Amino acid sequence: MNYHSNCSKYNQEEPNSSGIWATLDLTNPIGINNTRHQANSVINVQGRLYNLFDGLGKPNYAVIIYIDGNPYHSFNDITDGNGDFDIAFTVDPFLDVYTPHWLEVIVDNPIPPGDVDYTSYYNISISTTSYLNVNDMDIPYIPGENLLLNGYLRCDNINGTGISNAQINYYWYNSSYNWFSSSFFTNPTDGSISQSISIPIDAFCEKLYLNLSYSGDSPYTNSTQKTLSINLFWDINCEWNTISDASEGDKVIINGQLSSKINNALKIYNRTIDIYYDGNYINSTNTDTNGNFSYAYTIPTGTGNKSIQIKLINSVGLSLSSFYFINITKIIIPPSDPTDTETPYLGFLIIFLPIIIGLVVGLSAYGYYRYKKQDKESRIVYLPLESKIINLKILKDTGRLEESLSYLFNAIYMDLINAKFGRTRSDNETIRDFAIISVKNLKLSPTTIYPFIQKVEEIIYAKPFQITDKEFYNTINLFSPIYFELTGYNFVLNF
Repeated sequence: MNYHSNCSKYNQEEPNSSGIWATLDLTNPIGINNTRHQANSVINVQGRLYNLFDGLGKPNYAVIIYIDGNPYHSFNDITDGNGDFDIAFTVDPFLDVYTPHWLEVIVDNPIPPGDVDYTSYYNISISTTSYLNVNDMDIPYIPGENLLLNGYLRCDNINGTGISNAQINYYWYNSSYNWFSSSFFTNPTDGSISQSISIPIDAFCEKLYLNLSYSGDSPYTNSTQKTLSINLFWDINCEWNTISDASEGDKVIINGQLSSKINNALKIYNRTIDIYYDGNYINSTNTDTNGNFSYAYTIPTGTGNKSIQIKLINSVGLSLSSFYFINITKIIIPPSDPTDTETPYLGFLIIFLPIIIGLVVGLSAYGYYRYKKQDKESRIVYLPLESKIINLKILKDTGRLEESLSYLFNAIYMDLINAKFGRTRSDNETIRDFAIISVKNLKLSPTTIYPFIQKVEEIIYAKPFQITDKEFYNTINLFSPIYFELTGYNFVLNF
């Protein structure tokens, strides 16, 4: 064994016996010298520092561990009264497992002139555990797609030395079947892993497992393994959350959520989709971690029933898509107020302006008197649409607020328009269309028509099943001046 007098890697030459100040012996070679030790295990290295001629110990001297000539200052001891020491050394996991190493104990603090005779050193070897760490893309997969693995194989732990050119074996399995096995090798330089593995094309199960294993390199490294699980799907379902009606030039938010058709709880997250409008590609986007997608699109010219389609991108050529249809109408721009007026003659202004002002003041006073009189009388007059008001109350009292406001527009407002103007709403006219018609053709006030109809449109299409009693009565208040304009009476609800 490498344990004999005057044999130290620290003192390559035999010291001059006349100049020897002290002798250092390692005293517990059994179980340490010429033995393989596990990385991070603890070795208790014992020895004595003494005078060779009189045998007296050298107390209170610091001694430290050296490995291959390199000091490990954190592993040290102070000699006791007899010169004895005991150092608990934790085996360095970064030591090369394929070559032996010299372990010595050296006096660290200054000593009187003269040599120290280091009589022995230990020859130790290292073995270590292996650490396999791999990660895949966090997405659900389609059978036949490739799983891209990234990671590493290292000695001992995440910070250990990479194990290069190591064979990694793998196989796919589920609860009832094991697929083919194969293997690949780690990077020849640093033990890293970057490997594409094909998913079995016939794996029609919702959950699939991949077992990866390293058999080790005895006696140097131990074996290790790791299991990954992935979710599979092969058809999709799209829950669309996009408006069903729009006009040319409108900006529409194309919304939806993708899930597996066989398991709605499995959302198709972190996947890329292509979006098409009326058969034409417009853009690509990614689903989020909950399978949701969203894209803002400005509707081009062209009316009618138009398709919105999404296609899920995949590498196996599987056609996975979903359609949604949206009705597009032509935008009608309300006429602008005339801006050019003919300047009256100065003489006309001088003669007739005072007369006109007097007439306006008189008519305004009379109109105000008439309005107050009608307002007072309307509070005691029964409405001609009393049965429809009752229906409106029933819808409201049963919690169907959206239906009641839709009824207010379609049954009450439209009946009033028909009764007064003989005008009905055709099938291809939207609520917005009829707002423009009411102002442009029927000459109703835009300051009352537009706020009311825009509010009804918002409640029906943008906020279904979300309105409160407060919003209900606010909408009634918007309708009241329209009712007065059409009938001459106030619109009063006694509920």
